[in-house]
Amino acid sequence: MSGDMDDILLVFFQECDEQLQELERGLSALSDGDSDHETINAVFRAVHSIKGGAASFGLENLVRFAHVFESSLDGLRSGRIVPTHDIMKTFLKAMDVLSDLVSEARGGAGVDHVRVAESQSELEAIINSDGAPKPAEEVVPQDFVPVPMDFVPVPMDFEPIPVDMDFGFDAPEATPDLVVSFRPHDAMYERGDDARNLLIGLRDLAVAVEGGAMTATCDTSGLPAFNALSPTRSCLSWRVVLPAAVSEESVHGVFDWVSDVCDFSITHEGAAEETPAEPEPAAIVAPEPVAPVAAPVVVSAPVAQAPAPVVAPAAPVHDVAPAAVTNAIAGNQQAPARKAEQVASIRVDLHRIDDLMDLVGELVIAQAAIEALSRRNDGSIQQELTQSINSMQSLTRDIQDAVMAVRAQPVRSVFQRMQRVVREACSMTKKDVVLLLEGEDTEVDRTLVEKLTDPLTHMLRNAVDHGIEKVEDRLAAGKPAEGHILLSAGHRSGRILITIKDDGGGINRQRVLETAVKRGIVAPDAVLSDDEINNLIFAPGFSTAATVSDLSGRGVGMDVVKQAILSLGGRVTIQSVPGEGTTFSLSLPLTLAVLDGMLIEAGESTMVIPISSVVETMMIDHRDVYLLPDGGNIISIRGTCMPLIPLAAELGLSKAPTQEALANAVILVVENESGGRAALVVDEIRDQTQVVIKSIEKNYRQISGVSAATILGDGSVSLILDVPALIGTAIRKIDNRPSNVRTGLAA
Repeated sequence: MSGDMDDILLVFFQECDEQLQELERGLSALSDGDSDHETINAVFRAVHSIKGGAASFGLENLVRFAHVFESSLDGLRSGRIVPTHDIMKTFLKAMDVLSDLVSEARGGAGVDHVRVAESQSELEAIINSDGAPKPAEEVVPQDFVPVPMDFVPVPMDFEPIPVDMDFGFDAPEATPDLVVSFRPHDAMYERGDDARNLLIGLRDLAVAVEGGAMTATCDTSGLPAFNALSPTRSCLSWRVVLPAAVSEESVHGVFDWVSDVCDFSITHEGAAEETPAEPEPAAIVAPEPVAPVAAPVVVSAPVAQAPAPVVAPAAPVHDVAPAAVTNAIAGNQQAPARKAEQVASIRVDLHRIDDLMDLVGELVIAQAAIEALSRRNDGSIQQELTQSINSMQSLTRDIQDAVMAVRAQPVRSVFQRMQRVVREACSMTKKDVVLLLEGEDTEVDRTLVEKLTDPLTHMLRNAVDHGIEKVEDRLAAGKPAEGHILLSAGHRSGRILITIKDDGGGINRQRVLETAVKRGIVAPDAVLSDDEINNLIFAPGFSTAATVSDLSGRGVGMDVVKQAILSLGGRVTIQSVPGEGTTFSLSLPLTLAVLDGMLIEAGESTMVIPISSVVETMMIDHRDVYLLPDGGNIISIRGTCMPLIPLAAELGLSKAPTQEALANAVILVVENESGGRAALVVDEIRDQTQVVIKSIEKNYRQISGVSAATILGDGSVSLILDVPALIGTAIRKIDNRPSNVRTGLAA
């Protein structure tokens, strides 16, 4: 049974991740002024669902905090609390604490109790400020001095006269208490909710009334014998008596979220009670009940005290349930960390699985057709066999695409996580920055999604710390005090393009160059272009921070970014305008598994060029080729000049070709993600195919101009060319400046 519970717990944590994403999205919308009713309900449901599931597993710390968080959001839902800027900051802080408590329950690092208590106190302050009685204003001046007054009592004689006070009116009757009866359906437990949450909600209504108390009675008459007990069947019902001052409307609010899976009725004490209808009987026939109806238990607890257990059935055999309620509601000890096995999983739309199954069925049919043809002995099967093989190739490609679609995940989960990164960076730097998100639904391979977190974290922290100016500097420059960072994603030329754009002061190139010289990264006499100076921030050990802090100063952040992006087969570029801001662009492959490639021959070697990088192919006209002073060549194509790269010579497979050898050669015009172009000279274009990507760095070493390798159908190994690196090298060679001046890198 332990294994089953671990599986259920794992599902709970996966659902927590989804609910936290929904909570992040809703609170961000509320912070932006989108306070429609559906958004508020979505936020409330997210916290409510986490609390309900946590109570089922006895995660006490998580339940206690989520309950306070939920109560504060209930005021927002009812319209009694206005989502002001300060209140939204408190909610966002509470969401971060809730996320950490979920991580702690999963077996992660423990959460600072002081931080939890501080956030909980802020939430309780919001709850208490909502409709709480305000102290009367002081009407006696502080400088008031009492003046003694003398008087002489005057004696008076009188005789009492009896007076008949019966005016014919009956004494007013006390308002009868409210009686709530409810019986959950099986479906309520199946979706992760719990009757204890309803009892907690009703108890809160009772204690909110001055001197209020709640009487809860659990009806166990429908409970079968222990050996026939089904964990998936609802057998219990409850009768709860509330003070008369509790409104029926507030009771309806408690049952709003379970009204479709729980029967309940509201009456007054002494009136004929309507017993909730019993759910449809399950297939298992329950034997005679063995436990009597539990005696009522009166709960009367002030708000400041820990809540008392709500349910206490009398039968000893059922004492486990009340203990669970007590622990879930009023646990005072730290819940032990749970070490659930970390199993990677993804959620997939059902239609994608159906499409994949259909394709597999067609593949089985195609396989059967080929087997039938192979058993025939006549010589007329060649054409039919070729058609069947072509059909199977098409099916294989469709299946591959379907599997990639299953692996594809939106970047939303990573992007929304960055909101917290920016909030924490703002707290450290005392800056006010808003993170805007675009393209959250852009889908990429799940492997990329998992590996994007660290690079984006470093880049956003850098944007807040170094990109966005201090408030006084922004105001002096005529900018709003609040800075903005745009994080966006989209598809371009078969790749995913992620941009981080801020409206800060831009890169101070003079300071960057001075810092690089001081740290020995470049030579003092180096002459660098703007792009080369910008890229110095990726150098190991580079930092412009004056002091080392938790946020910056160690010179490892941006270096880590570049290495991480390069390891994913991507590129990072920088565009910066002084006084206006900086844009970082990350270009990444859509998948790390397969790519569409063009097979080419160069220097008697077969290589692969990604199809997404190829613009066009053509034959060289020698009249369009021009020789440069350094011996290189450029080619003019329809009036546009670009470097001409003899591929075999560039990779060291042969000598540089002569001008005569270039005549009528085959070229491929290729393009990088930033629009730079070059013409690759190859011997032959063989075919277009899909190839499986294999890391060359892990199996051999890094090679300039080569991004990965693959195994072809004949078993030979072929290199996959790194087009952006080839274009970048060619463009640098065209620069006329001496290499030691152009780069200026210190040895």
